[in-house]
Formats: sequence, structure tokens, C-alpha cells
Amino acid sequence: MKLHRAQIKNFRLLSDVELIFENQTTLIVGRNNSGKTSLSEVIRRFTSDKSVSFRIQDFSAECYMDFCKALEASNEGKEEQEVRALLPYIELRLFFKYNPSQPDFGPLSEFIIDLDMKCQEALVVMRFALEDGAIDRLFHGHTTEELTDINRAAFFRDLGERIPKLYTINVWGEDPNDVENRKNSSQAAVKSLLNTGFINAQRGLDDITTRESNVLTKILESLLSMASMETADAEEREIATQLEEAVRAIQLNIDGDFRNQLVRLLPTLEAFGYPGLGGPELTTETILDVQRLLTDHTKVRYKGHSGVLLPETYNGLGMRNLIFILLQIISFYREYRAQPQAAGVQLIFIEEPEAHLHPQMQEVFIRQVGAIVDRLNKEHKQEPPWPVQIIVSTHSSHIANEASFEAVRYFLPVPANKEATVWKTKIKDLRKGLANTPEDKKFLHQYLTLTRCDLFFADKAVLIEGTSERLLLPAIVQKLDADAYPNSTQLRSQYMTVMEVGGAYAHKFLDLLEFLELQSLIITDLDPVEKVGGKKCLVHQAKATSNACIKHWFNDSECIPTDLITKSEETRIKGRLRIAYQCPEVVNGPCGRTLEDAFILANAGKFSLISTSREELEQDARDNAEENKKSEFALKYAIDDLEWKTPKYIAEGLKWLATNYVAPPELPQNLEDPSACDPDKMAPDTHE
Repeated sequence: MKLHRAQIKNFRLLSDVELIFENQTTLIVGRNNSGKTSLSEVIRRFTSDKSVSFRIQDFSAECYMDFCKALEASNEGKEEQEVRALLPYIELRLFFKYNPSQPDFGPLSEFIIDLDMKCQEALVVMRFALEDGAIDRLFHGHTTEELTDINRAAFFRDLGERIPKLYTINVWGEDPNDVENRKNSSQAAVKSLLNTGFINAQRGLDDITTRESNVLTKILESLLSMASMETADAEEREIATQLEEAVRAIQLNIDGDFRNQLVRLLPTLEAFGYPGLGGPELTTETILDVQRLLTDHTKVRYKGHSGVLLPETYNGLGMRNLIFILLQIISFYREYRAQPQAAGVQLIFIEEPEAHLHPQMQEVFIRQVGAIVDRLNKEHKQEPPWPVQIIVSTHSSHIANEASFEAVRYFLPVPANKEATVWKTKIKDLRKGLANTPEDKKFLHQYLTLTRCDLFFADKAVLIEGTSERLLLPAIVQKLDADAYPNSTQLRSQYMTVMEVGGAYAHKFLDLLEFLELQSLIITDLDPVEKVGGKKCLVHQAKATSNACIKHWFNDSECIPTDLITKSEETRIKGRLRIAYQCPEVVNGPCGRTLEDAFILANAGKFSLISTSREELEQDARDNAEENKKSEFALKYAIDDLEWKTPKYIAEGLKWLATNYVAPPELPQNLEDPSACDPDKMAPDTHE
């Protein structure tokens, strides 16, 4: 049995999403404020042992106007069912996959209600919605006139108070093939089916070594508590029993000499006539138990030299973080095994495991997190395997690129309206997105693993040819930003990633970039050749290009360079992607074949080019470029000599990249502000 997928509606940025889970480890990646934490939070709320409630702020921003529409419908005297249909709700739908031939479905049987023997899914629905008969109480006392800024703000203030009281959680099993076929259930039944564990990003670790921190000790306490349970593993119960016996032995000593000495400290009360006839004499009793010893008197320590023990805080934050996560996973495992009735699935969320870990440790973590589960299962072969699925959310390119593409789910914040005042999350499944290009998928994964590119966390991307572009690009961007108009968007204020891929491989990234909906600029070289498969030559001599990316872009195996440089701007743009290659600085002027050639031609005076013909200038630029090593050339003009002009093809490409920029979500706006529910003024909903 596995949790196969989840559908979420109207919770923060997750207004309408579906997430497919891997059988073992699923990796959640995405920019800041993309809804990653909201995924774990909505599952935490619906599966919590405690009383669950949501607030008005937990509803997606798109829902705010629906509340207003429901009020208007109620004021117009519409039927209750019609008004209820307009009211927003928060919903979590969990699809469990199972084997129909297995003899016992355990806690899942409560939710299997279909009669189709071929069906292998059971659907659990949890919905936070207005309770029956509560519409009048929800809208009582509000204006019957058209909503204005003032009364709209009052309306949402009241909703904020009434929703926790009038909304309730309903749970039912539903036939995956028939929404009308359902069976009411309870949160207790869901809890029996699905165990959840959460390792949050804020783990109580810090680098202050002057005070005690007992984060690891507290986990040790919970491990002892589970070992003491009647349903715990026999070996663990034996350890707990031995600890109790050791404490009882100490108790005997305390009841003897220790008590006698302690009684001597009590003051005499005989002068006051106490105890007198029949009065009880004062004595002492010291009671020990293992739990109190752990809580108050036992600390986790690290072994130092010469028998000196070091406190928790004396170890590095990275190692403490890793130990903490490992102990928590073991704690979840033992808690699962100690349950009288084992849950069908255990779901563990690990948030930002990269905290304080250096890159190599991050890579090892994501490779080994599944191995930890395998090892725990091997240690208890006589027990059924632990049905655990782990969801890791991260901002680390090292973790993201180390994981397989199939395991990655990309959370992308996108505008929910034309004005980009309301945002929502779109979940992109890389297993689906690259399913049709297995060879490219293998190459991309190898490339990303080697280069640690942060494609999954950027707003924009620039793909470049090689070393020269990589060294010069920061200086070029700085120049263009400095020359931009004061109110224009600057690239340095945007989250841009630069990838060195080369013209031979850049086209392999196009499908991935488009799938990620990432605005990207591909800067490449014309690479003119005498003929297809021929030798390198100058642009005016060329009959073809050897550049694979250009040929792929224009779907032309030849692509004559003199034709390429006259192509329109529109042909160089495909959706969110744009290609940039060398072009003349002036109409009918000379054109470089590489970045160095183009740079020299753009700064002809600086390089003392005196020829007048196009052909001679191209040759002079080539000769001049060949006199310098690429890296030395780029370093000189990136660091030492900054008085130069950016080649036209790069400048135009970067200006295109800087435009059409939609600012990422900011902090959510207070709903008491009247504009908070005005679709024309509404601030982005950015709950992470």
C-alpha cells in the first residue's frame, strides 16, 4: 500500500494542485514563496491529533471574492444550496494505491467502497467547509447593499472570527470513479491509516556554545518512552526494563544511608511539643524514575580527549543537524512499530535538510536517506517492512541535482490573474515532463549533477558558450544595468542563474527550460564553416554553421550565417526562450564568428582596426582574437579594463531578458485592508 497522489484545493498558494508521490523519496524544489511548506502544513492540519482549524488567511487569495459573491447571493435570497456552492472550502484528497488481491486491507478497508475488482485506488477526502445550516450565522449582520471598501473590510474581519467556529472538517471515502458514491468516515480513521511525522526547518539548533541545548536529549527521551510501551519491540522493552532495574538498585541505597543522613538535616521540633502522643515523626523519601532521570539529569555528550565529555553545542551545527534528522527518523520508525494497530502508510516530511551542511554532506544525505529506511527494515527482518514515504523540501542545488529527475516535483509560483496581483502554485512533475526524451533526460541529470546548477530556484536563466562568456557576463550585466533607465527593471535585482553549456549541447536544455516555464536566454556562437561538415571560416565566407543549437532552433541542417544575421527578432524568440548569436554592429557591417571577434568589432577603435571593408575587418578581428588566450582576454576586460562597449547581440539579448519581468510574490497583505479582497488591488498570496 502506498500514498500515490494528493489533490489540494484552496489552501494558501495551493489553490488547485495535484502532487504524485514516489514510492520512497519525493523531492520538492522551487523558489522562495512557492508553496512548498504549505504542502506539509495542510497535511499536518488534516491529520493532526489535536483539534484542527483554519483561518481566513489560510484560504487562497482567489477565494476572497468567492466569499463576497456568496454574501451577495445570500442577500438576493438565493437557495441555500446555491449559496453554499459559492462558499470556498479547503480540501485534501488522498489517493492510496493497493493490491486488490491482498487478503487484508487493514485500516484502508474503511475507505474502499467501490465494487470494481480492477480498481487499485482508494480515495480519502477531507474537507474544511461550512457546517450544515450555518449560512445565516456566517452572514448575519452584514450589509445587504453592494460591498464597498469600508463594509468589505468589516465583512472579512467578521469572517476571520466566524470561520473557526462555523466551519468544520468532514471526512469520507469516495469511489475514485464515481463522486456520488461515498461513505462518511472520521479523522480517527484517517489517523489509523496514515501516520505523519514532520522535521521542520527550525530545529532548535544554534551555534551558541555558552548555554546548554538539549535538542538531541529530548529525542532520546522519546525513544525511551516508546521502548517502555507494552507494544514495543522485545529487545527495546528489555533495555527499558534493565534501566528501571538499575534505578531500583539506586533507590535501595537512597532508602538506606542517604535517607538517614538527610533526616539529620531536619530541625528538631520537640521543643514545640511535636510529635507528641501519636504524632507522626518526620522523615524523607526520595523517589527516582527513569523518565525523570532522563529529563532532568541526563544529557547527550560527545566523547573528548582524556575522558572529558563535551556538551551537544560543542559539535558543529552541520553534524548536529544530521544526527538530529537521523534520530528523528529512527524515532518515527520505533513509534510506528510500537503502535498496537500499525498504520497503512507512514509519511515523513523533512524540511530544508541542507541547513548547516556543506555541499558534500548534502549530496550524501539525499543519496542515503532511502538507505536508512532499508537498513532499519533489515535489522528487523521478522517484522513487515516499514511502509514509509519521505518528502524532502529543499533550496539546495546540491540536493536537487543529486536526486533522480523522476523524484523531483517543481513548485512554480505563477500569476492567477492578468494583473499578477494574485498568485498560485503550479506543480511540475519532471517524471512526466521529460518522459519523451530519455536520452536528453540522462544527459541533463548528469550535467546538473556535475555542475550544481540552480535552475530549479532561479527566476531566469542564461545559457552561455564557455569561459569567456562566463567571465565577462557579470561585467556586461553591471554595465547594462548602469545604463538602463531609472525605472526600468535591472537584471541584478532578479534571481538569474548562468549555465555554461556550449553550443553543442544548449539545445538539449530547451525542453527542460520550457517545462520549467523559465524565461531564458541562450547565448551561442555562429560557428561558420565553409560547408556542412567543412572547416571553420569567416562569416562572409560561410555556407553553413556547425552550431547544433542554432540548427535545432531553426530546424535547418545548413543555416547559412549570412541569412542568420538578417533574421528578425521574432524568429529568435520562442515563448519564454530567446537565442542570441553574433550579428553586425551596424547594418551590412562585419560580423564576428565568436565572442572575442564580436567584442573586438564592437570596440574597433580600442583595437586599432583601420580596415574599411567588411571582409578585412572580419579577418583583422579574427587575427587579433587569436593573439590572446580566451581566458586571459576575458579576464583583462572583466577586471582590468572596463572601458568598452558590449557586443550588440549580447546587449539585445540581455535587455530582452530583463523585460517582461513579473516580480515574485511578496508578503501577504492584511485582509483588514479593503484592497485585500479587491481583485484589482489584491496583494499576492505568498504563503510558503
